[in-house]
Amino acid sequence: MGKDAIQDRGESAIADRMKDKVALITGASSGIGRRTGLRFAEEGARVVVADRNRRGGEETVSLIGEQGGEAFFVQADTSRADQIEAMADAAVARFGKLDVLVNAAAVLIRAPNLAEIDEQVWDTTMDTNLKGVFLCCKYVIPHMLRNGSGSIINIASGAGIRGFGVALPYAVSKAGIIHLTTTAAAQYTPQGIRVNCIAPGPTDTPQMRGSTASAEGFQASQQAHPMGRVGRPEEIANAILFLASDEASFVSGTTFIVDGGQRASS
Repeated sequence: MGKDAIQDRGESAIADRMKDKVALITGASSGIGRRTGLRFAEEGARVVVADRNRRGGEETVSLIGEQGGEAFFVQADTSRADQIEAMADAAVARFGKLDVLVNAAAVLIRAPNLAEIDEQVWDTTMDTNLKGVFLCCKYVIPHMLRNGSGSIINIASGAGIRGFGVALPYAVSKAGIIHLTTTAAAQYTPQGIRVNCIAPGPTDTPQMRGSTASAEGFQASQQAHPMGRVGRPEEIANAILFLASDEASFVSGTTFIVDGGQRASS
């Protein structure tokens, strides 16, 4: 076999790493969730796009369709158990199974110091970020158990490891996701379901741009980073793709830090 044939064969295998898989992605109307949906579709997955934002979610579905992929949108609030149960059931009714769950839905609300934080800010953050991951896992795992396999990737944050002074509830919720991931992996890895976590560093998403409060604040974040820039959504999506694929078949219970060396340099 010639060199070109070997290369073509390798590229074909890589391009099919999500072939025949069904992936449910929350928070897929923008940012990391949207880019993950597009990346999964490029690799052959059928994608369930879930979000509270109908307009953004349907736009993600259209973008997937434009690149030849297959997807549909489910409107769901991750803090509502009834909506999440219905979301999981709708995904299975449409595609027959669920192989991958990516919990990317989150809110980031700037907050003052702990003693001054409004209780509603705390509750909203915990309900969306931490309770939402719990509920999505709760209602998707039974479908994966019927398959005998599955991969769950929860999106935490570097803030869940080192803290985040301007958004304490966000940091605490993301720390909770890391521990939820570890415990869920201990419970379900023996049953064929891998559970992992991504902890991104600062990433150029609408959420991050909103949290910096100004263009100057965003630029300062870039300049302060060891690489001189923040991450791109597609860079996080590539890490998620690895954990979702069979290439990570021996990976479960881990937190994969994708921050461009920020933690190592702090």
